[in-house]
Amino acid sequence: MILPRTQLAEYWENEFALNESDIEQIYNHFLEVERPQTTADIAHMLISHRVAEERHEIERQLAGRAVYQPKKQYKVGDELVFPALKFAHGKITDTREGYNPDYGKFTVIIVKFNGKTREFAAGLDIPHPLNQNDQQLLLEQLTTVNVEDLVQKYSEIISQKIEAALEPHPDFVRLGNQWFVKSLMAEVNIGHLHLAEAVLDVSGGGPLPPEEILPHLDMDPSLDKSVQIFSLNYALLQDDRFDEVAPRGQVGWFLKRMEPKEIHEPPARLQYTPIPYDRALLSPQLLQLERELDDEWSDLEPPGIPEPVTFCLIYPHRWAGTMPFSSRIRALVPPSRSPRQRIVLVDEATGNEIVGWVVREHRFIYGLKEWYAEHEIPIGGYIHLKPGPEPGVLLLNYDRRRAQREWVRLATAENDRIKFELSRRAIACGYDDLLIVGTDTVAAIDALWRRAESRKRSVPSLLAEIFPELARLTPQNTVHAKTLYSAINMLRRIPPAPLFAELVRHPAFQPVGDHYWQFDSKRWQSSS
Repeated sequence: MILPRTQLAEYWENEFALNESDIEQIYNHFLEVERPQTTADIAHMLISHRVAEERHEIERQLAGRAVYQPKKQYKVGDELVFPALKFAHGKITDTREGYNPDYGKFTVIIVKFNGKTREFAAGLDIPHPLNQNDQQLLLEQLTTVNVEDLVQKYSEIISQKIEAALEPHPDFVRLGNQWFVKSLMAEVNIGHLHLAEAVLDVSGGGPLPPEEILPHLDMDPSLDKSVQIFSLNYALLQDDRFDEVAPRGQVGWFLKRMEPKEIHEPPARLQYTPIPYDRALLSPQLLQLERELDDEWSDLEPPGIPEPVTFCLIYPHRWAGTMPFSSRIRALVPPSRSPRQRIVLVDEATGNEIVGWVVREHRFIYGLKEWYAEHEIPIGGYIHLKPGPEPGVLLLNYDRRRAQREWVRLATAENDRIKFELSRRAIACGYDDLLIVGTDTVAAIDALWRRAESRKRSVPSLLAEIFPELARLTPQNTVHAKTLYSAINMLRRIPPAPLFAELVRHPAFQPVGDHYWQFDSKRWQSSS
């Protein structure tokens, strides 16, 4: 069977590229429909356009010409079209007799194509694909294309090419997965924007979808509502007073001045300055420990599907009232192009709702300071998250239990150095004993952190200060890698991998098995 090029995967996957005619066709399509279109809508239109173009071209090339079929007889001077050769046109310049033991005698026609000649069989009435249809049936076969089938197969590939072509084009505007042309957008003036600010102000800052803001703005009612919404969203996006905070696929506007300042000025304790290290130093066991800790600054692949997450709180997040936006937690939050995203955390035990703010660039979720304090969640405490009933809602819990007095590590400050001691504390939350490191002197620890930041203290120097203090709390003078990770983050924000690499690299730190390490002060002094 001869197939049109638009029926072939090779055409859409490798040959197809948008040209000026396609751009013009897209522009005219907007002028015709007069409303925003998704990338998928444009892809559907463009596939239909390309199919129609090819159909018209096939009809033009076949008009008034004979289609070559092996069973027919031809004479010198006849002009033929060859669909199997991309509709090449040729003129018969000569004929001769031919013979095949299987088919007997037939005629060989010599056809000239742009100065070159080729030979074809004629008068050969045998079963052959080219002999099966007459010219009208062949035309129908070539011009009947299932556009919907092509859309289903190739829309995604074509959509990527459309986005790449339209993105730099000055006439087109994109919001999310929708496109429109500037000349058709509604006017949104400064008065409209002031009114939008007032509407959000009355609503506590938001979030509000554009559909709820629009009725208050008195925009041109003759325009399609989708045009009004698109134009309003575009104008709000250009105005620094407004923040779009909804998950992808939704739109929700919030007043920036009514958002928590921490999501615009991230707490310094959460900020990580990348530390160069040799990842080849990490054994498979250390890499597994890194994945278990799931620090937000560890570049780990998120799971394929959202699943319940249990994580342990570390000091910087307890201090700031945040949780890590780590690989596993990222899978629970709907994707968004917005730098800040508003979510709702629901306490499973009480049903109370907590407004959370996802700050993707700085990899944290803000809004849990009061919840941590109310439930006295310790450093190392187990916190549970799982998907809620709708996108943007997470169910929140912790290991609730009756308060028990436990021996825990407490950090103090003495002579501008961090010290650790064991003390009994009543704890009503399950926790990882290797990570729990608290303090009763927050201000003093903050001072040590500021001092370490100002002096830009290295990982080895911090370890040399922290390790002996932690080691003296155990009879074996050993410290687990997780404990070091939890403690060092009181003085500097460090993910596990650079810390583990330093333990492996420096001869002063000696592994003794099961991720426990000892510190050799003599080797430290000799290498200093």
